[in-house]
Amino acid sequence: MRTHTGDRKTSPMGGRRRQRRQTFADLVKAVAREGEDAPARRDEAVSAGPGPGLRRDGTLVDPQGRVHEQVRETVSASRALSAAASGALVVWDPCGCGGGCGFRWLDPEEVAALVRSGPPRVRNNKRHIGNISEWHAADGSVLLLAEEAVHWGESLA
Repeated sequence: MRTHTGDRKTSPMGGRRRQRRQTFADLVKAVAREGEDAPARRDEAVSAGPGPGLRRDGTLVDPQGRVHEQVRETVSASRALSAAASGALVVWDPCGCGGGCGFRWLDPEEVAALVRSGPPRVRNNKRHIGNISEWHAADGSVLLLAEEAVHWGESLA
């Protein structure tokens, strides 16, 4: 009679050995190693090169190349509406990752539609935190950065 062992591991004595399962301590070490790599991936998302996006120095560059600095960490819905009505550039970070997945730069027609729709609604819950911040460039340009759970017209939802 022939016995098939297939891919089973056998001990030198001919018996079967159990495969070693990953312990909880091994899982924790693996997660810790991944966490050590995370800052490097985050730094890749925060660009130092040309083009629009968030920079390592904390500034935000728009598609026209203007450098904006944050002047208000959070603005009210009425202030956001007023700034947009006055010509502010609106950029959306749909997942709130700081631009790692990319920003969505709204064109003037989309911003006009936002203004017509009324003030934005910031919806915060256990899993999603929304925010609108205000940024200014040296030439007086204003930029509104809407992050994650901001609902505003048809464009930001």
